[in-house]
Amino acid sequence: MTEPRPPLRLVGSPPKGDDADDVEPDAVDRAPHDLHPPYHELAVVENGEPGAEDAPRTALSPRFVIVVLILFQAIAASTFLDKYVALTHGDDQYKVAACLSVAASACLYAGALLLALRPGRGRALFIVAAVGLGLSLPAWGVGYSWSWPIAFGAMLALAGAWFARAELRPDESSAAQP
Repeated sequence: MTEPRPPLRLVGSPPKGDDADDVEPDAVDRAPHDLHPPYHELAVVENGEPGAEDAPRTALSPRFVIVVLILFQAIAASTFLDKYVALTHGDDQYKVAACLSVAASACLYAGALLLALRPGRGRALFIVAAVGLGLSLPAWGVGYSWSWPIAFGAMLALAGAWFARAELRPDESSAAQP
């Protein structure tokens, strides 16, 4: 069994005994330790108009990120334009895929334009683009490099449909009373 701890006492004080009432504890003369953060004096801050450099910056809207990515998709698809034209002269499978891709790409670019100009618009165009590009992708062949802009366009169409959804506006009758 462990022994009980002795009672705590002040540094420099004599142990409890007969003359404990008339002895003052010794003051410790040493510098404060360095682990304590330095004290700073308080300063008065004037509330004034913020300058141009102090103005808060607004975050980049996700809808503009989607529009820029769709622009990159259009550039990537244009690099394979001669390949797409050559594939349309093949059998019927590529002709159907080309017709779907052209219509879906037109919907994708029109939806991006609507999303950039008017937030919350173009969701139906993005959904049609996602379906059209998604259905034409297996006909193009997933393993080929020319099909990657089509797949990227289908994914961007889904993201565009998400960001083009109508925002929920609170009902006026359920507003909190002041």
